Amino acid sequence: MTESSPADPLHVDICVIGAGAAGLSVAAGCAQLGARTVLVERGAMGGDCLNTGCVPSKAMLAAGHAAEVVRTAGRFGVTAAAPEIDFAAVHRHVHGVIAAIAPIDSVERFRALGVNVIQGSARFTGPDALEVDGRRITAKRFVVATGSKAVAPPVPGLAEAPYLTNETVFDLTECPEHLLVMGGGPIGCELAQAHRRLGAKVTIVEMFSILGRDDPEAADVVRRQLKAEGVEILEGARAERVEARDGGIALTVSRDGEETVL
Repeated sequence: MTESSPADPLHVDICVIGAGAAGLSVAAGCAQLGARTVLVERGAMGGDCLNTGCVPSKAMLAAGHAAEVVRTAGRFGVTAAAPEIDFAAVHRHVHGVIAAIAPIDSVERFRALGVNVIQGSARFTGPDALEVDGRRITAKRFVVATGSKAVAPPVPGLAEAPYLTNETVFDLTECPEHLLVMGGGPIGCELAQAHRRLGAKVTIVEMFSILGRDDPEAADVVRRQLKAEGVEILEGARAERVEARDGGIALTVSRDGEETVL
């Protein structure tokens, strides 16, 4: 695609909003098929998957798996000392994996594929037009692939606490002494297992059942494995409030009519 002046209006076949896994796939495919394609992204290329989701979580799971292999080597007749976890090195490993993959999702690569990549915030101004920082773009078709972001549950006191989300947990350079995971979905379960294998005490607090959208028998396999590895799972538990206490955070949960402070 021929580069135009940043001030010129753009008239294209396809305008993709969001450079995450979906947006990148659509933009690359359209450009390779000859469509005039614009890709708009206001944040980091690669979106959640590369920067705060699939890639860092699987890199951390791989580190946890390595520790667990050493820890359980005895069942194969191999004697090994207990693994020593350097959490700062785990952090470097996770971000090294992100950095290794980033060029595949980079602005430079997609421009080389023929995609006009514009970095900024998009705002629709009509059914066939939008603006990015004042620049008008019209297109025959728009693809909205803006993804999602973590939303904190409305638990009293949580907003004032230094809580983590899947977007910030990979910035830790020290292993938490006790990680409280609010929510037993796939992300909560994988973060719980990874941190437990890397040395943290971990408690999952789930209002209903963990992996509630998945097959119950499959969920039970995960439940048993997590418990076998030392993850505490509180199902049917409601997070009531968060408080600062003794230099840390205390979470009060209600379960079966009784309150417990974690």
